[in-house]
Amino acid sequence: MTLQLSPKIQEAINNVQLLQGEQIDYAIQADGFFLGTNPAAKAIAKIQAFMTKLTGGHIRIFLVLTNKRVILVESTAKMCGCTATKNVHTIGIKSIVEAGSAKETQMCCFHTRMIHIESFTQKYSMVVKQFSDQELREFISRMSMLILMNPAI
Repeated sequence: MTLQLSPKIQEAINNVQLLQGEQIDYAIQADGFFLGTNPAAKAIAKIQAFMTKLTGGHIRIFLVLTNKRVILVESTAKMCGCTATKNVHTIGIKSIVEAGSAKETQMCCFHTRMIHIESFTQKYSMVVKQFSDQELREFISRMSMLILMNPAI
C-alpha cells in the first residue's frame, strides 16, 4: 500500500533526505497559528492567518513518521517569500518516550484537537485542525506501536 501525501506535505519533505531503506509511514499537517480553544484567541489567529496569506506568506508545520525516525518540518514565509525559514527536527524513534492527544471544547462548540510527542529532550504540541476523533485514535495507535516496538535504551 502506497501512502498518498498531500502536495503541501510533499513540498515540505522534498528538502529532507531520507535515509537508506527509510520509508514514510504517516504524515500530517498541523496549524501554525494557534494552540488552544479560547474563542477570542481563535478569532485573532484566523485574522493573522488571513493577513499572512493575503501578503503571500504561510506558516506550515508537518509531522512525518518514518520507519526509522520522526521528522518535524516547520516552514514559514512572509511577504511573498522575501523572508522564509524552514526548520527540520529529526527525532530518533528510541528517544520518543510519550505521545498523546487531546480534544478541548469551550462553549459547547469551539473544538480544538491537539497531538503531543515527547522525546528525552523536548515536548512538541501541535493543533491538528482537520482531524476527527477517529484520526486522533489512529495517531495514538501508531505512536503506541512505535514506542513499544522501539523501547528506549
